[in-house]
Amino acid sequence: MKGILKGLGVTFSTAARRPVTVKYPETKHLLPVRQRSFPVLTWDFDHDEPFCTGCNVCVRNCPVDCMTATMQDNPAYTAGTSNRRKIVEKFWIDYARCMRCNICVEVCPFEAIVMDNNWSGHEHSVYDRRDLHIDIDGLLHGSKSGELTVPFRPLDSIELLEKQAKGEEPPELSFKGARPEARQAMFDRIAQGLPAALQEREPEKPKAGAVTASAAGGAGGGEVEILSESKIRAKRMRAEREAKAFVDRGEPVPAEITANIQKYTNMKPGEAATAVAGAPGGGGGGAVLTGLNDDGSMRFPPGVGDGPKGDPNSAEKVRARRMRAERSFNTLTAAGEPIPDDVAKTLYDLGSDLAPGGAIWATLGGGSAGGGGAAAVSTAPLTGLNADGSMRFPPGIGDGAKGDPNSAEKVRARRMRAERSFNTLTAAGEPIPDDVAKTLYDLGSDLAPGGSIWATLGGGASTAAPAAAGVAVAPGADGQMVFPPGIGDGPKGDPNSYEKVRARRMRAEKKAREAIAAGQPVPADIAATIVELGGTIPDKAD
Repeated sequence: MKGILKGLGVTFSTAARRPVTVKYPETKHLLPVRQRSFPVLTWDFDHDEPFCTGCNVCVRNCPVDCMTATMQDNPAYTAGTSNRRKIVEKFWIDYARCMRCNICVEVCPFEAIVMDNNWSGHEHSVYDRRDLHIDIDGLLHGSKSGELTVPFRPLDSIELLEKQAKGEEPPELSFKGARPEARQAMFDRIAQGLPAALQEREPEKPKAGAVTASAAGGAGGGEVEILSESKIRAKRMRAEREAKAFVDRGEPVPAEITANIQKYTNMKPGEAATAVAGAPGGGGGGAVLTGLNDDGSMRFPPGVGDGPKGDPNSAEKVRARRMRAERSFNTLTAAGEPIPDDVAKTLYDLGSDLAPGGAIWATLGGGSAGGGGAAAVSTAPLTGLNADGSMRFPPGIGDGAKGDPNSAEKVRARRMRAERSFNTLTAAGEPIPDDVAKTLYDLGSDLAPGGSIWATLGGGASTAAPAAAGVAVAPGADGQMVFPPGIGDGPKGDPNSYEKVRARRMRAEKKAREAIAAGQPVPADIAATIVELGGTIPDKAD
């Protein structure tokens, strides 16, 4: 009985006590200043822009790689309303990965990022984790809206305690431009009809040489860009990256981006942009090949830039070599100095329109040449051998350094192995594997089934793979076997493809010759196969 009464006493005392909980979310506890939820960016109300410059210090120090940031030139710096030459362009934080370690706040040199110490920093419940990827607008919302009233970082508290312990003056208040006082001051300026940002200094005057279109002799208003070489290169590479992003998504490249690529490709340092070099002139018919594709990306000759990533013949490394050569060409041309042979050869081999004496596209049947005028082009059909009997390789093949996979020695060895395999399989009447056929074509061999690469490169008649010695072949005008209509016109790999029909006919003709050599009549099925595939039944053994 005594125990029961004691229990009831505890119950009654609890019932009379005030509750310790609140009705969330209608009522919320006041959070301490040191509370931290997720990182957010701060807004500089004095200059009406983010504190963040996109320097990527926080990105590099993040232990879980949940941040991404990009930087751009700050137009407010030129206007004199900011001292930041660079400003953040884009910023993302994946809150689903963030471990709230506060490292980004500690390493930031610009007071640009803090841990949100409001309830809004905790209320991020979503149904899909991908919705926790917060962009720059979401990261700046708390500071711009005034919800982030007390930006805090632990370092400030440590410095304050150290100063107090030494009896010194407290340190200057941090995040001054992001506090409510600065926000109210901005509203006061706007109410007075003044700009939102403080004027730090006089706006910069246009640099010498930045002339208007009318002053430059062109029609229309606006300014003509006159940039340094590094600025031109940066703008062109940015436009190429944007174009590549559209291509990777399978979307058409906007005309504006294509125009920018062509504009900055043809712009020269210190001069206004001119018309696109190498553009087709009036009255010409057909497509004119140049060193650029329709989307503004670099065009390489066949066999160039198609290696795997990391290979000297990869698109990335070929593009870098060509850009270096084009920079050297522009520098030497501006200085009035002659172009070295190695630079000229690189420009020619890699398809640049700046190649002295004419671009390779004229040789490949692409129309007018760039650079310094059209080169004389031989009308003799190209084959897989030079006049001295040495192997001829397509442009960009076999020009690597000694020991490189693309060196002349290693390319020659690969082509010779492929040609030996071709001759062995052809003599046995067996089909040619796709990898052997591709090697023969890519390395410029005249034995390539279906025709060599030299026909594609405008070198004249195709030199298709001949049959093995002693095989009766009904040749066409280009040296290929001729089959009756509807035979041998299937796609590659199909039983009715040229390669497989050719192999069947050659096997049948081989068996016919073996039967004749043994003094036996040609079997009826063998003879029927030869006639069906357009061949001639041999009347004697080889």
